[in-house]
Amino acid sequence: MQPRFPKLGSIRSKFILSLAFLSVVPLVLLTFVSYRLYLEILEQNVRSYTREVIDRIDRNLTIYLSDQERMLDLRSDYYVLQFVKLSVAGDIEGNRKYTLRLWENFNNIKTIKTDLRDVAITTLNGVRIGCYGTTHIDLTQDQLFQTLANRSVVGDTTAFWGPHSDWLGGSVFSIGRAIRGDYENFLGMMSVDVDVELLDNICRDIRLGKTGYVMLVDENGQIIYHPNPELTGKSVSLLLGNSAYERGKTGSLLPEFSHGNQVVTIKTFTPANWRIIGISNQAELMQEMHRITGVSLLLICGSILAVIGVAIFLARRLTRPIMELRHTMRLAAEDLNTNVTIRTGDEIGQLGEAFNQMLARIRQLMEQSVQEQKKLRRTEMIALQEQIKPHFIYNTLDLIIGLLETKQNEDVINMVEALGAFFRISLSHGQEFITIREETEHVRNYLYIQRFRHGDKYNYRFELDERILPYKTIKLILQPLVENAIYHGVRELEEPGVGMIIIRGYFLEDAAKICLEVIDNGVGIPSLELAEINECLREPGTDEDYFGLCNVKERLVLAFGSEYGLELFPTPGGGVTVRVLLPVIQTVQKGSDDSGRIITG
Repeated sequence: MQPRFPKLGSIRSKFILSLAFLSVVPLVLLTFVSYRLYLEILEQNVRSYTREVIDRIDRNLTIYLSDQERMLDLRSDYYVLQFVKLSVAGDIEGNRKYTLRLWENFNNIKTIKTDLRDVAITTLNGVRIGCYGTTHIDLTQDQLFQTLANRSVVGDTTAFWGPHSDWLGGSVFSIGRAIRGDYENFLGMMSVDVDVELLDNICRDIRLGKTGYVMLVDENGQIIYHPNPELTGKSVSLLLGNSAYERGKTGSLLPEFSHGNQVVTIKTFTPANWRIIGISNQAELMQEMHRITGVSLLLICGSILAVIGVAIFLARRLTRPIMELRHTMRLAAEDLNTNVTIRTGDEIGQLGEAFNQMLARIRQLMEQSVQEQKKLRRTEMIALQEQIKPHFIYNTLDLIIGLLETKQNEDVINMVEALGAFFRISLSHGQEFITIREETEHVRNYLYIQRFRHGDKYNYRFELDERILPYKTIKLILQPLVENAIYHGVRELEEPGVGMIIIRGYFLEDAAKICLEVIDNGVGIPSLELAEINECLREPGTDEDYFGLCNVKERLVLAFGSEYGLELFPTPGGGVTVRVLLPVIQTVQKGSDDSGRIITG
């Protein structure tokens, strides 16, 4: 979103200021000439106007304070009292829901009340919850808290502190009320931090004549608002002198006194003990405007507004293409499909057209790069998949021949069916993705054949969550792992029949991932070698001794990303557990470039 007003350093602002300056100077000269025609103003009328202005500021501050006091009535809210009581009791766990509720409420208030920097609750033990979260503060450094804590129940009214710097470095003044328990005991306070800019919003348009102004002073005599920001924070004695200021501070009345060429009017804003000081130029107060003054001022103001309006119109008309080009360039940093709308045929339009051509070329190069990466990824996955071959076919055929020679026809039928199912799933019509049900059936056939070959050396079982079986995975990831479990695990056991291989599958992380495990109770792997294998899996290609495991890991990474893969763990009691992490994939749509587009569940 573009800013409503141009920055001072922008071309538009320079154009507006230049045109306004060239136009306003003659008007200022006209004002100076007209000034000599002014008549004497009755001092009482102007002073009455000054009092009305100060009263208006006092009413505005009172209305604003009343609004804040109504908001501070939330200190009696049930959630506030529960939060304070539980905080004082140190019940962090029980206070969690109240903390979240208060944080949301305070941020909603801050969103509505844009002049507020913070809304907070502070407890006796230094716990403070506000719009920016929960913190612990040093209560001795919080003047507002100390003021409220030292008040009695009878004098328990709204307290002020400031202006002071908040923790973000901004200048604020704080308004607070005490929070008391069932027995009127002090439990903490509720406070709001108001941006000091609010005072500027209330007072900045107030003028007492041409040079007169209104300023605000706190109870210590420090200026908290002045039209000249450089004087904010300074002592009022620099402007009025100590004796004159002390002479004018009398309760909430409207004392008036003169100081040099200035007429000073003071009124006390009682709730905060601030002074509203109006300063008027005595020479101006002694003049009354002539009828021509009104006409002259009307013409001057109308001329200034017209000049500024024309300047703004021309500036917008001339700089709009530049602003649109700058805005489009910023959008293009996040979205390369953005184009500049060409509205003119001048240099700015030519620049926008060149920018559009550059974006089109960048999009073309990026699309070309994406297609090349897809083809490279597909080629690599096919190459890695082809490296994993079922190498036990020859031994299996020898076993079938032996069974035929010994007339074990039933076993031959079962063996051939298992072998056929094994290779049917291995081929799977050239598809790379199959269901987990098919992958586990593939391993089940493999284990049936292998166990038939090895006799009663080991057993196996499947522990699968039925819910994961319809989801997709790349094929031939479990068979190499089961093969390792057989040849490097349970076959090495000396006692026959005690070996066990478990194929387990279940959901992880609220069904966000699927975990498949191949568990054996074989001879296991030494811890140093296990760590070396896992290191090779994290950085594949570092050791050819674990080529099969690295191939499986590479296929998983190429298919699903680096957060998926496999890792080895020692099985309690002996053996090795290989854990495979998979995404939850419902379908895989084949693209025009033979790449698969994965749709997760």
